[in-house]
Amino acid sequence: MSKGIAILGLLLIIVGLLPIWAVYLQPYVDLAMIVGYFNQNIYSLDLAGYVFTEVMLGLVGFGVLLLIIGAVK
Repeated sequence: MSKGIAILGLLLIIVGLLPIWAVYLQPYVDLAMIVGYFNQNIYSLDLAGYVFTEVMLGLVGFGVLLLIIGAVK
């Protein structure tokens, strides 16, 4: 069960960072329709030149939490 929690955490981190990677993945797949849902115009934070929205921060934060819980168990 702990491996599953850790894998779910990694998947949430990957999905949370998807809007940042969408620029680099654009020649291969168009993610413009999906990336639009990540910005709900409630909160955004500029970190290292990238804009992290509330959905991105929530997914990455919860993913890191699940990854730590899965690794400790």
